[in-house]
Amino acid sequence: MKEKKFSVSILAEIAIFAALAFALDLLQSGYSRFWFVNGGSIGFAMIPIFVVAYRRGLFSGILCGFIVSLVQMLGGVYVINASNYEGAMKFFSPFFQIALDYVLAYTVVGFAGAFAGMYKKGDKSTKILAIVLGVLVGGLLKYACHTLSGIYFWPGEMWGVTGYAYSFLYNGLYCIPNILICIPVMLLIALIYPKFLTPELNSDSLDNIFNEEQELKETEESKEELNESEDGTNE
Repeated sequence: MKEKKFSVSILAEIAIFAALAFALDLLQSGYSRFWFVNGGSIGFAMIPIFVVAYRRGLFSGILCGFIVSLVQMLGGVYVINASNYEGAMKFFSPFFQIALDYVLAYTVVGFAGAFAGMYKKGDKSTKILAIVLGVLVGGLLKYACHTLSGIYFWPGEMWGVTGYAYSFLYNGLYCIPNILICIPVMLLIALIYPKFLTPELNSDSLDNIFNEEQELKETEESKEELNESEDGTNE
C-alpha cells in the first residue's frame, strides 16, 4: 500500500502539535507580559512547530504554524489605528499589520521543514547542523515579521533608542532568546530520542499504526471478495 502524503493520522498529529504550541504560547504570554508590555514572550511555543517541520517536512510545518496563528487570532488581536495613515494605507495598513503580527509570525516558523530532508539523510554532525539551521531560519523569519511590523506600525522608544533600531531592539529581546532556547531543546530531542523526528523509522508511530490497520482492513476485504467469487463459481 502506498502511503498518502497526508493521512488522517498525520493531519491529527499536526492538529495536536498546533494545539500544544498554542497552549505554550498562551502560558508564556501570561508570565512574559510583565516584561514585554508591548507584546512578545519567551518560552517553548515554537518547539511543537519545529517538531512537525522535521517529522513531516516543509508543508506540514507551515500548516502547523498557520493553524497556531489562526487559533491565536481567535483569542483576540491588537490592531493599529488606521486613521493615522493616508491614502491606500488607511485601508490596507490593518491587514498588513495583522498579517505580520499574527498570520505570518508563527506560519514562517514552519520553514524549518526545509531542512527536514537534510536531517533525515545526514550523519550525526549533519543532523545537528540541520537542526541549528532550521531553528535559526524559522526563528529569524518570525523575528523579521515582528520587526517589520514594529518599524511600520508600532513606533516607540526604549533606552533612548527610537526608529528602526527600536523595533530591532525590542523584538530582539524576546525573539533571540526564543531561538537560543529552541536550539538546545531540539538538539536534545534529536540526541535522546532520534526516532521522534524520523517517524518512518519508528514502527510504533501513529502513521505506521494507521497504515497497518488500513492494510489489514484491505486484506480482509480482499479475502471476503475472493470467498464470494468462489461461492459464485461453485454455484
